[in-house]
Amino acid sequence: MLNDSYIEQSFRAKPEKLFYVKMALSVWVTCIGVLMFLFITPQLGMIIVVVGISLMVYAAGEGRMEYEYTLTNGNVDIAAIYNASRRRERMRFELEQVTMVVPKDSNRISHETFKKTRNYTSGYGREQEIALVVEMDGNKELILMEPDEKSLEHIKNYTKNKYYDI
Repeated sequence: MLNDSYIEQSFRAKPEKLFYVKMALSVWVTCIGVLMFLFITPQLGMIIVVVGISLMVYAAGEGRMEYEYTLTNGNVDIAAIYNASRRRERMRFELEQVTMVVPKDSNRISHETFKKTRNYTSGYGREQEIALVVEMDGNKELILMEPDEKSLEHIKNYTKNKYYDI
């Protein structure tokens, strides 16, 4: 008898900071194009306006973002879904690689240094945010997640004796 476990959780997240940079850049390019169209050369100005609007439409596709956690037995896959149509894999790791699971603001990790910190939370703070310390290629990485109760129970089952204060 197999005891496979599969949990999928998705939730809406705030857009990444790069989204706002792309939108500001596209608005700036469009404004320059309009000014060029009105005061310098209408042909070049029109081309720059079209480029600016195209950049704006492209960047707007990343404005609606969701994270999806897929927990299959001891594997965790994290993906970002943009505009409900474009999916990008963000991270994949095994729960065997996790050395510690603590609340996001725990004192247990405040003194640690990590090669990389990856934030896969909604940014709204709806659920309990946890921090997973993952050993990858000999380096420690901090992964911030916002699992629901079922996902948290799954993580606890596969990281026995590695979670604290939860």
